[in-house]
Amino acid sequence: MEAVTICIGYGDFLNETAKWNVSHFDDWIIVTEETDLTTREICRKFNLRCLLSHDGKKHGSPFNKGRLIERALHHTSEDSYRLHLDADIALPNGARHLLETAELSKDMVYGADRIDVASYKDWQRLQASGFMNHSLDYHCRVNIPEGFQIGTRWAHPQFGYVPIGFFQLFHASQDEWRGVRVKNYAMRHNSAARTDVQFAMQWDRSKRGLVPELIVAHLMSEKSPKGTNWNGRKSKWFGPDLSNSEKRQNPS
Repeated sequence: MEAVTICIGYGDFLNETAKWNVSHFDDWIIVTEETDLTTREICRKFNLRCLLSHDGKKHGSPFNKGRLIERALHHTSEDSYRLHLDADIALPNGARHLLETAELSKDMVYGADRIDVASYKDWQRLQASGFMNHSLDYHCRVNIPEGFQIGTRWAHPQFGYVPIGFFQLFHASQDEWRGVRVKNYAMRHNSAARTDVQFAMQWDRSKRGLVPELIVAHLMSEKSPKGTNWNGRKSKWFGPDLSNSEKRQNPS
């Protein structure tokens, strides 16, 4: 299993999620910009593959995320499950085991549900609850920790459920044919919006599935209006209350 994550200005989130995610993947490609020293340092600390690119700003685009995802997917292996994962998503400890026992079909694209974690304080509370280490309670029940709620699923009235970009899992055999990628991420949209839906809708509805055993954590630094960071990072720093200079100097 290999993962692809775009992380430009999201190093504060990656510093938290990498602690939980790195053990699940055989390879994890992080795409960032040369000037994002926080993200680059986190890649060094966790020994993550770091791809430097300014492709996201080509042709005057503020943040062409789809183009960056497409660039990274070209670096994945020929015969693997590929996961597009947002930098602010943390997987619970049992995630790899749950996916391996789910008998996934290679012709499907899969999504998962997410818990919205609306602040750094709530993130500390979620970890203290034990959920991240034991996401199935009483050994067999999928429950939501007290005080948290499931984020919205995306479903079209005509085309049905679509796994959106925070977690999209699919097999290379459906993404690539005879060495050429045949399900491309849309590269002409100039923000982080829509391209994830366009990508997943290349699978028919019967081939778009949810992994109900798995619930991931979606970290947020604050409650923000929809689309706040679609043109680049605008939300506040995620972490303990520090001065701006401390944040720049100490990503950990």
